[in-house]
Amino acid sequence: MVTNSISSKHADFEDQLRSSQVPVLGYLVRLTGNIHDARDILQGANLTAWEKREDFEDGSSFVSWLRTIARNHYLNSLRSGNRRFMQPLLDEDLERLVEARTGEREAEKQRQRRVLQLCVGELPETQRGVVQSFYMDGESLQTIATKHKRKRNAIGQLLHRARQNLLACTKKRALSEARWDL
Repeated sequence: MVTNSISSKHADFEDQLRSSQVPVLGYLVRLTGNIHDARDILQGANLTAWEKREDFEDGSSFVSWLRTIARNHYLNSLRSGNRRFMQPLLDEDLERLVEARTGEREAEKQRQRRVLQLCVGELPETQRGVVQSFYMDGESLQTIATKHKRKRNAIGQLLHRARQNLLACTKKRALSEARWDL
């Protein structure tokens, strides 16, 4: 049991690391002005992140955490003098603005994930099970159909209805939250 929990935690970490590559690489390109230097720094940051994976606080922004590690690698490379001159593409004020906007986008993504989780929880049990099997566990429609002793098309229809319910629920919650913001 503990092994499954550890491997699941490592898999979650790897997923977050993988999905953070593009935004952090973009950030590093803006800092260095050079894609090759940015990739080198990102590679070092990825290694550091993996070594310090236990330090990451669940629920916080993984992109921001990795970006901080990458920025420290960038600053260390400037101090070491081992790198050729790196010309930043952003001045400090613009960099702060980009950081703030990135934080806003990350907060919005977290809000959307929270709303989706709530809406998945409100689905009828059969729809929730199919959504779990298909989207979270990565099972094929045929595998789910076999498991539930139903036809593949029936599972496809069930999944379609679940998506419609999720869409309606997320829209309703978005409208509700927008009213509270006014």
